[in-house]
Amino acid sequence: MAFHPDSLPNLAGRVYIVTGGNTGIGKSTVFHLAKHNAKVYMGARNEDKARSAIESIKEDIPYAEIEFILMDMMDLSSVVAAAKDILQKELRLHGIVNNAGIMAVPQQTSKDGYESQWQTNYMSHWLLTKHLLPLLLSTAALCAQGTVRVTNVSSVGHKYYTPSTGIDFEDINQVKGGPWSRYGQSKLANVLHSKELFRRYGPGGTELSTSDTPIWTASVHPGNYDT
Repeated sequence: MAFHPDSLPNLAGRVYIVTGGNTGIGKSTVFHLAKHNAKVYMGARNEDKARSAIESIKEDIPYAEIEFILMDMMDLSSVVAAAKDILQKELRLHGIVNNAGIMAVPQQTSKDGYESQWQTNYMSHWLLTKHLLPLLLSTAALCAQGTVRVTNVSSVGHKYYTPSTGIDFEDINQVKGGPWSRYGQSKLANVLHSKELFRRYGPGGTELSTSDTPIWTASVHPGNYDT
């Protein structure tokens, strides 16, 4: 049976962060989490667009508890600042939806020196998750197993566009590659990030003690959505 967001339970008391939450799949995710009474942080780089998105959601869900949080995925210092902001405001965090992404864009390098797709799609999400992981784990200790989750929005494109040799760590910016191979490499990194998080912190995780409650991690291909 296909999943439908209306099947979500009451999420009152739970806190989530969604990157790229002001448009497309991210906005839809924020909408449905808020509809089911969760508190949601909408990560975005443009405050005006984010607040407009929040207002449009509240037209349908007046009780929605959504907060904008500045997060520019092309600036790692912005990502760290956002994580610190969450840590200052919240004692619990029940989930991260690492959704923000760009696809097959022309070659561009961030201020941090990384190719834009690698940094936006993967590196910034890795950094955000790393900083928030202690809060996720402490929250999991107070919840039933499976409550706390990390979801990485990947793509089936990791199969079709990544170079046959896999991620080229000797040329992570893929200077000689094209926009699609750079995209595929970033999406493969999302998948591998998910698998490694699950290996370390999922059930029986290598970084967990027998008394720790695991967190669940998933890498999802959202399909061909009209966003």
